[in-house]
Amino acid sequence: MSRSDPGAWQRTSPFAIVFFIGRTIKSFTRSLIQLVATFGALAVLIERNPQVALVIPVGILAIIVAGVLEYWFFRFRIEEDRIHIHQGIARKTALDLPFDRVQGINVERSLIDRILGLVTVSLDTAGSATAEGQLPSVTSELADDLRTRIRAHRPTTVADGIATADEQAEEATPAADESGKRERSPGQVILKLTGGDIARIGFSNRNLVVAAAVLGLFGQSLDFAADRLRPIFESAGEAFAGAGALIQVLVVIGFVLVGLGLVLFGALLRYHGFTLWREGTAYRTRAGLLTQREVVVEARKIQQLTLSHNLVMRLFRRHRLRALPAALLPNQGGADAAGLQIAEVLEVPLLRARQAEDMRTRVFGREGNALTLQPRSPAFLRVSPVYIRALTLRISSTGALVALPFLVPLLQSDAGTNLADAVQGLLGETPLLGVGSAGTVALGVLLWWLVLIPPAALIAWVRWRRQGYLHDDDGLASRSGFLGRKVDAFLFRKAQSVAVVQSPLQRRKGLATLNVQLACGPLSVPYIDHGIACRLRDYMLYRVESSRRRWH
Repeated sequence: MSRSDPGAWQRTSPFAIVFFIGRTIKSFTRSLIQLVATFGALAVLIERNPQVALVIPVGILAIIVAGVLEYWFFRFRIEEDRIHIHQGIARKTALDLPFDRVQGINVERSLIDRILGLVTVSLDTAGSATAEGQLPSVTSELADDLRTRIRAHRPTTVADGIATADEQAEEATPAADESGKRERSPGQVILKLTGGDIARIGFSNRNLVVAAAVLGLFGQSLDFAADRLRPIFESAGEAFAGAGALIQVLVVIGFVLVGLGLVLFGALLRYHGFTLWREGTAYRTRAGLLTQREVVVEARKIQQLTLSHNLVMRLFRRHRLRALPAALLPNQGGADAAGLQIAEVLEVPLLRARQAEDMRTRVFGREGNALTLQPRSPAFLRVSPVYIRALTLRISSTGALVALPFLVPLLQSDAGTNLADAVQGLLGETPLLGVGSAGTVALGVLLWWLVLIPPAALIAWVRWRRQGYLHDDDGLASRSGFLGRKVDAFLFRKAQSVAVVQSPLQRRKGLATLNVQLACGPLSVPYIDHGIACRLRDYMLYRVESSRRRWH
């Protein structure tokens, strides 16, 4: 099975059983919270009834049997222009995937795969947000041969002789390797992450706070561990009499250090040896300590570039870049809550602003020269200040509605009576206070809504300062954010649909929101002049219709 055999049904390596077992386990433990809850409930049941422990080996055996059956029923066949995949035990599926629909081939190497010289191949398409096809535990030679076949069946990029230098180079690329022994060129290395970069990724990970919360939850919920550790703490208390506060501080510091260590270790596992390089007209990333992932995306298939940073990244003056192909929503990549394998996104987890601009130039080529991904660029135009008023009303109203289930019981208690008496003492008799408990609840909600207006206005003002847009004759960039910033940039010819919408407030002020639907998801520019929005819409649709270049 070193190379694809056209027309013949094939099985993957028997070591794919490990892959199917792992996928079955992931389907039952889709999140850390669910995993903790499962083990916690199992521990309680075993403590109450030790015979429940017999379920554990039965469950493990069932998972192994399911993995073996999934391997047995998994078949694939590679033809000249497509690949067929049959899989499933009770629910059987048959996939017929033409090569010209493939967005990219992503390769993943687990520790076992790397030892055995195997890889897991994922095929991303433009018609689905999930990885439609997966070939677990196949040889690297078969993966390379499959990549060569797919590149050979790429559709013509341009028409009527109009092409950029990159596209001409793409069309000049050999369609297939007749000998099958040509070594793949390493390409041009664009970026490699150092150990310091990986540490910065760990420090800027928002899961750091989540890890601390989980550790705190462990510390409060694991009573059986506390019972076993109590003698140690009692002896420590005798040795350090009067140092209770110091011990508490040390425990807190210990939790923080453990959480920080977990996050840094997670960043090391995922991004160790991260390398971004260009190979012909494709961009490829490879990273991972134990499981090595390789993502490949053709430049012409990239629909949108997204540059973002959070508060910690701002301190480091670093950014995160994502290149979204078709059918990818901006928050996808990996596995979703339903256990589906989401198509991978070409992601650079840490880079400088200058490197991001270099990537934009490489991907967009000679188009969009006036666009920028730098959030602090003075070229961005701010949206109308009316955006502050609308966002303030939205945030404060949402906060009042969310708090309503908590306010109603509180206002119907003695606290509500005291509030009504206090307001009545200030304002005297009012019709609102004369309707009993309903009036008290309405008054409390109204006062809470008024209290929320100042912080909501501050949040809206900060959001307004972050909001902006710029465009040239080829594309548009939109900026947004709160504590951090995000810039989305795309070319006009990539648009799938464009709409100009107006709320009642926008109609009164002569404003509108420009909504653009890309193949990777929606993008909007709110509260700009209605005339500008209409002209942008018309020009964008003109560029889509008049362009003789493919959007994917």
